[in-house]
Amino acid sequence: MRTLIVACLIHSLIACSDNGKDTTVARDSVQVAVESGLHAELPSPTYEQRQGRHVYVKYCAVCHGTEGKGDGFNAFNLDPKPRDFTDVRYMDAVSDARLMETIIQGGRGVNKSVLMPSWGGRLTTSEQTYVTAYVRSLGKLMESH
Repeated sequence: MRTLIVACLIHSLIACSDNGKDTTVARDSVQVAVESGLHAELPSPTYEQRQGRHVYVKYCAVCHGTEGKGDGFNAFNLDPKPRDFTDVRYMDAVSDARLMETIIQGGRGVNKSVLMPSWGGRLTTSEQTYVTAYVRSLGKLMESH
C-alpha cells in the first residue's frame, strides 16, 4: 500500500511539473514524507510557484541552493553566506514586498550582502513575482516535514 501511495504522489507531482523536468525538490519531498510515515497528499504547487522554480533554478540556486538552504555551489565562496529560505522564523518576518525589493535591487539596495546582484533589469515583473512565490514556498515545504 505504501508503495502505491508513493507512486501516486510521484506521478501527480511529475504531472504538475514541466514534462517531468526539475522535479528534484518534489521527489525529495515525497521521499521525506514517506520516511516520516506521512501519508497525506502534499499540496500541489501553484502556477506561480512552478514558474518561480524555473527562474530560481536558473538564477538563484547557484548561491541559495536547489532547496533554498543557502548551500548552493557558489555559497562556500561568499561571506556572508546566502540566505536560507527554509528558515521559517526569518521568512515569516519578511514581507513579499521586501522579498521583491531584494530581488529587484540586489543585496546592496536593501543593505544586505553586496555580493547578491540586482535582478530588476534582468527579470520581468512576472518573473520577480514568481520567484517570490517560490521562495516563500520553500519554508512551508520544510515546515510540513
